[in-house]
Amino acid sequence: MQCETALRRTQRVTMGGARTVVLAGSLALGACFALSLVGAPPVFAQTQTQTQAQPEAGSVAGDDGRSAGAAPSAAPASSQQPPVGAVGDPAPDMSASEAAYKRGDFVTARAELEKLLSTGHPQVLYRLSLLLVQGKGGAQDLGRAAELLNRAASNGNADAMTLLAQLYLQGSGVPRNAATAAQLFARGAEKGNATAQYFIGKMYREGAGVPVDPIKSLTWLQASARQGVGEAMFELAEIFGKGLGVRPDEAEALKWLDLAAQTGLPQAQFTLAQNFSRGGAIARNEEKALELYRAAATAGYVPAQTLLGAFYFSGTGGLAKDTNEARIWLSRAAEKGDPAAQTNLAFMYATGDGVTRDEAQAAKLYQAAAHSGLPRAQAAFAVMLLEGRGVDKDMEAAEVWLQKAAQAGMKSAGTRLGSLYAGGELAVADKAAVVAFVHAAALSGDAAARRWLEGAMKEGVLSAEGRLADLLAKGAAGSEPDPQRALALYREAAERGDPFAQLQLGLLYARGEGVEQDYVVAHKWVNLSAADGNREAIKSRDLFASLMTPDQISEAQRLAREWTLAHLSGGQ
Repeated sequence: MQCETALRRTQRVTMGGARTVVLAGSLALGACFALSLVGAPPVFAQTQTQTQAQPEAGSVAGDDGRSAGAAPSAAPASSQQPPVGAVGDPAPDMSASEAAYKRGDFVTARAELEKLLSTGHPQVLYRLSLLLVQGKGGAQDLGRAAELLNRAASNGNADAMTLLAQLYLQGSGVPRNAATAAQLFARGAEKGNATAQYFIGKMYREGAGVPVDPIKSLTWLQASARQGVGEAMFELAEIFGKGLGVRPDEAEALKWLDLAAQTGLPQAQFTLAQNFSRGGAIARNEEKALELYRAAATAGYVPAQTLLGAFYFSGTGGLAKDTNEARIWLSRAAEKGDPAAQTNLAFMYATGDGVTRDEAQAAKLYQAAAHSGLPRAQAAFAVMLLEGRGVDKDMEAAEVWLQKAAQAGMKSAGTRLGSLYAGGELAVADKAAVVAFVHAAALSGDAAARRWLEGAMKEGVLSAEGRLADLLAKGAAGSEPDPQRALALYREAAERGDPFAQLQLGLLYARGEGVEQDYVVAHKWVNLSAADGNREAIKSRDLFASLMTPDQISEAQRLAREWTLAHLSGGQ
């Protein structure tokens, strides 16, 4: 059964030279399951070790009879358990169950195993547990599965140890316990179970349930990879690519990445495709990249589906524009909640490009992506609300979504907000709070926004003065540049404590524009602006300091302290 794995942010990693190989971040521990646990809770934090107390009923005995962890509380051992067979005993005839399973008759497969349960053979216990976990042939019963797995694991069945460990790792049917999971995985790994080797390798790498140990991690991951586990190969690609506990080895990283892709692991296929798309560590090959993207998308890997849909819609990536194919792939990813796919598909419905125009469907998709936090979706949904397209007109809701998008760094959203405030389409309770938005609108050429700033300055809104000065300096919103008046306004607003004006005044002194170049005075003003948390001011302050002598820096800091003391005392 193919498992789904979590892929972290993709990034470029330098591999010992100018060339780079694109590598994905490590797979989330516990996300790749040998079988799917329906309704399983999210996996534990990677560095967290669960040590909660376990019930006394039963224990996971080691091969030597020593306890290796607590038994599942949800499935206490029966006082009349059938005799437990040893792992080396001949297995009972399970052919009837196997035949039923192969033809998809899971009810019969499960019933046949129930008949053999009295033998207590570990393989019977394991196979029945598998059906109980999968919920095939009857209701899912993780508690009973854990009890049967505990008995099978106690008698040396490596498959049972591995599956039981996964239950402990997920906290499914048993209390979540990373330490117990690690003990079981280690025992299964020592017996040669490839899945157990992968998991214990991951746990040693991340310090989950066991101390961090790069050597043991590498050893177990290599053992698992040699048995064909694609996830282990993918981990090795990252380890050698980033030099995590080993010397970076570009060739070794690409070898494992290619092997992982050959196993059909979608994440590996997608990552290898990115390397072929961008070139660098391997020669650029758009045809091979497309082949891999398609394979990953067909396997259900959402990022690949979204990207393939975008390629078809834009006619890029070596593909001709095909809106039908774009709709198919974007729809698949959108149904799985991918915000980028939802937004692209919404655009198609909003514009009628390749689909029948449906603004209600577009609004629904934009809204879903907006709730996921995608700024461009938030801005697009706000427009739908502003104009009442596909959704009831709602100015207040539109304002909220535009603010979210603007705060996330989407400049066009801030500009639109500014125009709405300046035009009186949105009520303004606190002018100081919206000055930056109106300023952005004025910079885009909105004359109404410029007039709004002038009015706000006359009303005594401090931040409006510095923003108006900026318009005068740049000659924006239909006005002629007036550097002298801009300088005067900057000075006045800076002296009154406006961080924006302080930054701009400092930059003027640093460049010597309209004033004599003076890094001491420049440092003073950007330092004062930086105190308000302005990132650009902090960056400028540090840059100016690198160009100044220690005495100059000391003088600039003294001037800033003096201004602060005078400002706090009210003697500006």
